[in-house]
Amino acid sequence: MKTLTVKHSVPNPLLVSDLVPRFKDFGEDVYRALRDECQVSLAEIDRATSEFHIRGIHKREVRNVAARVRKILEKRYPTLPPIEIIEIEESNDA
Repeated sequence: MKTLTVKHSVPNPLLVSDLVPRFKDFGEDVYRALRDECQVSLAEIDRATSEFHIRGIHKREVRNVAARVRKILEKRYPTLPPIEIIEIEESNDA
């Protein structure tokens, strides 16, 4: 399984007008779009100031999920600062 980290690189996001609320709105849209297919925490998104995670993605779906996140970003949030979507390997240690 894979995890995607979705983040922006604004150094002090709380100092940028409306950045955090818009980033949370974006995260909530991602949550609504992916909650039935992946592990997306609305609590994590509500606490987020610069990043959140999408977990439990099947390896064959990583590119598709990342593309869907980019599409939400481009369509609804074109004024957000550049967003990175970084793929990371989930630990199999339980």
